[in-house]
Amino acid sequence: MSIRRLRLDSIIPPVRFRFDNAIITIYEVLKSQLVSGKTWYHVTLDIEYRGKRTRRFSLDCKDTNDFKKRLMVEVSKFKFLVLLGEGL
Repeated sequence: MSIRRLRLDSIIPPVRFRFDNAIITIYEVLKSQLVSGKTWYHVTLDIEYRGKRTRRFSLDCKDTNDFKKRLMVEVSKFKFLVLLGEGL
C-alpha cells in the first residue's frame, strides 16, 4: 500500500507499507470526536529500518496530511538513531 492512497478513516489494520526506505506497520486507528467537533485520529504503529524495529507507539493527528508530516519526523529520528547505533 502506498502512503499516497492512505486514508486514516478507511484503514483495516494491520497495514504495512514502505515510507522513506522504512517499513511502517499500522496496528490500530482510533477516530475521536473532540468536544469542539473536530476529528482526531490515534494511530498505533511501529517503524522498521535496517533490521531494527521500534516499540509500538502512537501518533495523534488531524488528518492524513498531518499523519504524513508527523510520520516523517518519527522516521527521521529513528533512522538517525539507527545510523548512530545508539542503544539498539
